Amino acid sequence: MAFSTTGVATCILALFTSVIPGGVHAQQSPPSVPDTHLTSMPRIIGPGVVSTPAEEFKATISPDGRSLLYVVTGRLFRRMTIVESTQHRGQWGLPRVVPFSGVWRDGDPAFTPDGSSVYFISNRPMPGDPAGVPRRDFNIWMVHRTNGGTWEEPTALARGINTDTAEFAPSLTATGNLYFSRGDNMFSAKKQGSGFDVPVRLPMAGGDPAVSPDEQVLVFDANGPVADDADLFLSCRTATGWTEPSRLAEPVNTREEEGDPAFSADGRTLYFFSRHAPPSDRAPRSRPATYAEVRHEALDDMYNGSRNLFAVTLASVCGTDRGS
Repeated sequence: MAFSTTGVATCILALFTSVIPGGVHAQQSPPSVPDTHLTSMPRIIGPGVVSTPAEEFKATISPDGRSLLYVVTGRLFRRMTIVESTQHRGQWGLPRVVPFSGVWRDGDPAFTPDGSSVYFISNRPMPGDPAGVPRRDFNIWMVHRTNGGTWEEPTALARGINTDTAEFAPSLTATGNLYFSRGDNMFSAKKQGSGFDVPVRLPMAGGDPAVSPDEQVLVFDANGPVADDADLFLSCRTATGWTEPSRLAEPVNTREEEGDPAFSADGRTLYFFSRHAPPSDRAPRSRPATYAEVRHEALDDMYNGSRNLFAVTLASVCGTDRGS
């Protein structure tokens, strides 16, 4: 997950040394990707049900579009829990904690493009660790989902992918290649049998990589042109490697923080979080407020500076028409 390293965030990072996943990374300010790459305005997901006054981030959606997994936490990130909301007749239902989460600090879920598995991060004990003792870092785990929609027991990825440095933000291609962050760098690892080859560091600075299923587009977060503001950046894969990243233009990026991108299984929709809020109403009240009204205003507004989940439909990206 993207996380500013200034102000209050610095205190949080110091408090949880190496246990807050993700980070905002130094980045020059390259030209923006023009709006013509979008076919719609970014839309908030499930206002009041999925997007709430809590912190929501790192959404991933099943190939059939019915199951949305994401992370819910508080402002200090003491707990991180993966929840699932199911869509019915175009409406997102009340979220519930997935069976493989709810005890440890879990985050960054990512459906494989075929929907058969979800990769995620956790501080739960790795094989060989003392039972019941949380780790000080995050590792990548994988859980299969049966055809009936039930979840099997999670398993940790092998050493080589997982280390004693925090790994986070897994993202999978249609061929099974893995992209992820480790510390302050992003990596890719080719699928090899039931595991992965040795990870290769990506050439750009940033974090929380999201790779398109066809492995032609990479979106990640990094520092934008405004101080203390994480933004989303895009790079295209060519025959000679990845292009110089470009900052996604407004209305995707704003003067508020954006991060934790993820692609849909068809590569046409980009999911991300944003702290963006519509202009606030600061007009005087028509009468003196009661304490109950003041408390409601303070606690029940989802546009309170917390992260909310958004989606945007992509058009032509990296020379490929992704449809409408």
